[in-house]
Amino acid sequence: MKLLLVALLAMALTGAAVQWALHEPGYVLLAWGHWSVELSLVLFGVILIIAFVLLYLLLRFLTRVWIAPSDIAVRLHRSRAERARRRLIRGLLDFAEGRWSHAERLLIRGAAHSETPLLNYLAAAHAAQRLQAYDRRDVYLRRAIESDPQAKVAVELSQAQLQLDHQQTEQALATLRHLREIAPDHAYVMRLLGKLYLELKDWGELERLLPRLRRSALISSERYQELETRIIHGLFDHARERNELNSLKSAWEALPRKSRQRPELLALYCEHLAALGEPAQAERLLARALNGQWNEELAQRYGRVRGDDPAQQLRRAETWLDSHPHSATLLLSLARLSAAAQLWGKSRSYYEASLAEQANAAAYFELGELLMRLEEGDAAAECYRKGLRLSVEGHTEALEGPRLNRNAPLPPPNRRPDVSGAEDAYTV
Repeated sequence: MKLLLVALLAMALTGAAVQWALHEPGYVLLAWGHWSVELSLVLFGVILIIAFVLLYLLLRFLTRVWIAPSDIAVRLHRSRAERARRRLIRGLLDFAEGRWSHAERLLIRGAAHSETPLLNYLAAAHAAQRLQAYDRRDVYLRRAIESDPQAKVAVELSQAQLQLDHQQTEQALATLRHLREIAPDHAYVMRLLGKLYLELKDWGELERLLPRLRRSALISSERYQELETRIIHGLFDHARERNELNSLKSAWEALPRKSRQRPELLALYCEHLAALGEPAQAERLLARALNGQWNEELAQRYGRVRGDDPAQQLRRAETWLDSHPHSATLLLSLARLSAAAQLWGKSRSYYEASLAEQANAAAYFELGELLMRLEEGDAAAECYRKGLRLSVEGHTEALEGPRLNRNAPLPPPNRRPDVSGAEDAYTV
């Protein structure tokens, strides 16, 4: 309906214009030098309209001719980019399906005209890695950086990961160190460096890296303590292998105060300290720690370290018995210290008391050795048998302590063992 009204209005206006032109045609006079032309106004208007249309068409034609080369270039670029996009998709699919050789060819062919050449080169590098073409892999990685210099960190991270996968530890270490220079706080760089230092057992570098790992919240508190323990083990073992007492002490002093208070680390340090010729210092450290706070692991280590005066060390350890009368670990350490002081009777009593509290294969074997020294072969054989049973079967039930003297009862388990005068019977 609306279209009909517009058509009727147009027809009315056209009719009015024709009537006006017939009754008032008007004229236009054009003069140029000696030439003059007289035209009706209507005809002149028609000529102007036709000239305008022709001029417009001519200009459109000339414009299309002028921009034709660039338009063709744009269309060609779009066509090539579309082919490159299809090759990228097909290459990634082939890579995922394990056709690495075909994937590599497609990715490289499409890289030149790809809108994301970085992805082409990175994927091609991974494909070359699968084909063990490591030279081509490195070439693709260099091209990836050239295609997008701002992605240097991402590309070098991929390079380091590929090198680690191929066990190229030296190259990976160089790459990661360079990355740490240009991105010192990058979380994944520090994680890979930590993994590599751990694999290389480079405990010194790992120790320097560990605080940054903790500050950046890359590892949990439990993982931090686990790594710290491994590092300390490595540093201590290295110092012990090289017989470097100063290196051992330096590694210990470099630890945070909180770490030096951990019983398992203190026990480990004292073990290495004694092995490198400083048992007296190890004994003092253990005694000071046990006086401050009781710990079964430190008590066990105290019985193995040998100070300057075993008898004095034994007397110091016996002072802890009043507070911990049922500690099988302390009783076993007292037995060992008594043996070190050549107090065989007291040592035997402490061994028996320790076994009465808790069966222990090592205690059985050591008591067996002591009984062999005392020429009690049958009793020693019984201890060896029980110790072997614990070792082989993993038996953890408390076994009856060895009755070395059938007529003499064991020390009461709820009281401090009576060792008075025991050393008199077997002192050498």
